[in-house]
Amino acid sequence: MCLRKFAAFTLFAFALALAYSCDRPAGNPREAADLLIAVPQWKIEEIAVNDAVTFKDGKMTQQFGSIEFQRYMEVVTIKKDGVFSGIFKGESTPSLLKWQLVDDHISIGAPEGRGKGEWTVKPADVRKDSFTMRTRSIAYDYPRMTTIALKFKAAK
Repeated sequence: MCLRKFAAFTLFAFALALAYSCDRPAGNPREAADLLIAVPQWKIEEIAVNDAVTFKDGKMTQQFGSIEFQRYMEVVTIKKDGVFSGIFKGESTPSLLKWQLVDDHISIGAPEGRGKGEWTVKPADVRKDSFTMRTRSIAYDYPRMTTIALKFKAAK
Protein backbone atom coordinates (compact mmCIF):
# COMPACT_ATOMS: atom_id res chain seq x y z
CA MET A 1 0.00 0.00 0.00
CA CYS A 2 2.78 2.39 0.93
CA LEU A 3 4.63 1.53 -2.28
CA ARG A 4 1.52 2.35 -4.34
CA LYS A 5 1.14 5.74 -2.68
CA PHE A 6 4.82 6.48 -3.27
CA ALA A 7 4.53 5.46 -6.95
CA ALA A 8 1.40 7.56 -7.42
CA PHE A 9 3.03 10.56 -5.74
CA THR A 10 6.18 10.16 -7.86
CA LEU A 11 4.13 9.93 -11.05
CA PHE A 12 2.10 13.00 -10.06
CA ALA A 13 5.25 14.98 -9.21
CA PHE A 14 6.84 14.01 -12.53
CA ALA A 15 3.71 15.02 -14.49
CA LEU A 16 3.56 18.34 -12.63
CA ALA A 17 7.24 19.04 -13.32
CA LEU A 18 6.79 18.15 -16.98
CA ALA A 19 3.75 20.40 -17.33
CA TYR A 20 5.57 23.28 -15.63
CA SER A 21 8.70 22.92 -17.74
CA CYS A 22 6.74 22.82 -21.00
CA ASP A 23 5.14 26.22 -20.51
CA ARG A 24 7.65 28.12 -18.44
CA PRO A 25 8.88 31.55 -19.53
CA ALA A 26 12.44 32.20 -20.63
CA GLY A 27 14.84 32.85 -17.78
CA ASN A 28 17.03 35.46 -19.51
CA PRO A 29 17.31 37.39 -22.81
CA ARG A 30 19.59 34.77 -24.43
CA GLU A 31 17.14 31.95 -23.64
CA ALA A 32 14.27 34.15 -24.90
CA ALA A 33 16.12 34.77 -28.17
CA ASP A 34 16.77 31.05 -28.61
CA LEU A 35 13.06 30.30 -28.13
CA LEU A 36 12.06 33.03 -30.60
CA ILE A 37 14.54 31.88 -33.25
CA ALA A 38 13.46 28.24 -32.91
CA VAL A 39 9.98 28.97 -34.31
CA PRO A 40 9.95 29.50 -38.11
CA GLN A 41 7.00 31.91 -38.08
CA TRP A 42 4.85 33.70 -35.50
CA LYS A 43 1.23 34.78 -36.06
CA ILE A 44 -0.58 37.66 -34.34
CA GLU A 45 -2.98 36.45 -31.67
CA GLU A 46 -3.91 39.56 -29.70
CA ILE A 47 -3.42 43.33 -29.62
CA ALA A 48 -3.95 45.21 -26.36
CA VAL A 49 -4.00 49.00 -26.10
CA ASN A 50 -3.69 50.40 -22.57
CA ASP A 51 -4.43 46.87 -21.28
CA ALA A 52 -7.73 46.64 -23.22
CA VAL A 53 -7.86 43.92 -25.88
CA THR A 54 -8.61 45.50 -29.27
CA PHE A 55 -7.84 42.48 -31.49
CA LYS A 56 -8.40 38.80 -30.77
CA ASP A 57 -9.25 35.67 -32.73
CA GLY A 58 -8.58 37.43 -36.03
CA LYS A 59 -11.05 40.25 -35.37
CA MET A 60 -10.87 43.82 -34.18
CA THR A 61 -12.97 44.52 -31.10
CA GLN A 62 -14.50 47.90 -30.51
CA GLN A 63 -13.44 49.64 -27.30
CA PHE A 64 -15.07 52.93 -26.36
CA GLY A 65 -12.54 55.74 -26.69
CA SER A 66 -9.76 53.34 -27.67
CA ILE A 67 -7.25 53.62 -30.47
CA GLU A 68 -7.98 51.40 -33.47
CA PHE A 69 -5.28 49.73 -35.52
CA GLN A 70 -5.99 49.08 -39.17
CA ARG A 71 -2.36 48.23 -39.90
CA TYR A 72 -0.56 45.54 -37.97
CA MET A 73 1.87 42.72 -38.67
CA GLU A 74 0.00 39.47 -39.18
CA VAL A 75 3.10 37.27 -39.22
CA VAL A 76 6.67 37.79 -38.09
CA THR A 77 9.91 35.86 -38.41
CA ILE A 78 12.87 36.26 -36.07
CA LYS A 79 16.22 35.21 -37.49
CA LYS A 80 19.49 34.42 -35.76
CA ASP A 81 21.33 37.23 -37.62
CA GLY A 82 19.26 39.93 -35.88
CA VAL A 83 16.62 40.38 -38.57
CA PHE A 84 13.01 40.78 -37.43
CA SER A 85 10.80 40.44 -40.50
CA GLY A 86 7.07 41.14 -40.47
CA ILE A 87 4.31 41.21 -43.04
CA PHE A 88 1.53 43.74 -42.50
CA LYS A 89 -2.09 42.73 -43.03
CA GLY A 90 -2.99 42.93 -46.72
CA GLU A 91 0.63 43.28 -47.87
CA SER A 92 3.06 40.75 -49.29
CA THR A 93 6.39 42.54 -48.92
CA PRO A 94 8.02 42.06 -45.52
CA SER A 95 9.12 45.02 -43.41
CA LEU A 96 12.53 44.54 -41.85
CA LEU A 97 13.50 45.56 -38.35
CA LYS A 98 16.47 44.63 -36.19
CA TRP A 99 16.41 42.78 -32.88
CA GLN A 100 19.21 42.76 -30.33
CA LEU A 101 19.89 41.61 -26.81
CA VAL A 102 19.95 44.48 -24.31
CA ASP A 103 20.75 43.96 -20.61
CA ASP A 104 17.46 42.47 -19.36
CA HIS A 105 15.34 42.29 -22.54
CA ILE A 106 15.29 42.05 -26.34
CA SER A 107 14.95 45.31 -28.26
CA ILE A 108 13.26 45.52 -31.68
CA GLY A 109 13.59 48.66 -33.75
CA ALA A 110 14.74 50.31 -36.94
CA PRO A 111 17.73 48.69 -38.66
CA GLU A 112 19.74 51.93 -38.28
CA GLY A 113 19.87 51.55 -34.51
CA ARG A 114 18.13 52.64 -31.34
CA GLY A 115 15.59 55.38 -31.41
CA LYS A 116 11.92 56.05 -31.93
CA GLY A 117 9.49 53.20 -32.28
CA GLU A 118 11.38 50.70 -30.18
CA TRP A 119 9.60 47.56 -28.98
CA THR A 120 10.74 45.42 -26.07
CA VAL A 121 10.39 41.71 -25.37
CA LYS A 122 11.04 40.67 -21.78
CA PRO A 123 12.12 37.08 -21.06
CA ALA A 124 9.04 36.62 -18.84
CA ASP A 125 6.89 37.26 -21.95
CA VAL A 126 8.51 34.50 -24.04
CA ARG A 127 7.44 30.87 -24.05
CA LYS A 128 8.12 28.15 -26.60
CA ASP A 129 4.75 28.74 -28.30
CA SER A 130 4.05 32.46 -27.68
CA PHE A 131 5.62 35.84 -26.99
CA THR A 132 4.53 39.41 -26.34
CA MET A 133 6.26 42.57 -27.53
CA ARG A 134 5.45 45.93 -25.95
CA THR A 135 5.94 49.62 -26.57
CA ARG A 136 4.93 52.95 -25.03
CA SER A 137 4.42 56.08 -27.09
CA ILE A 138 2.57 59.39 -27.29
CA ALA A 139 2.43 59.08 -31.11
CA TYR A 140 -0.91 57.24 -31.11
CA ASP A 141 -2.91 59.60 -28.84
CA TYR A 142 -0.91 62.78 -28.28
CA PRO A 143 -0.28 63.99 -25.58
CA ARG A 144 -1.32 60.87 -23.65
CA MET A 145 1.04 57.94 -23.22
CA THR A 146 -0.27 54.79 -24.92
CA THR A 147 0.94 51.28 -24.12
CA ILE A 148 0.61 48.62 -26.80
CA ALA A 149 1.18 44.89 -26.45
CA LEU A 150 1.25 42.52 -29.41
CA LYS A 151 0.91 38.86 -28.53
CA PHE A 152 2.07 36.32 -31.10
CA LYS A 153 1.70 32.55 -31.17
CA ALA A 154 3.71 29.97 -33.07
CA ALA A 155 2.22 29.51 -36.55
CA LYS A 156 1.25 25.99 -37.46
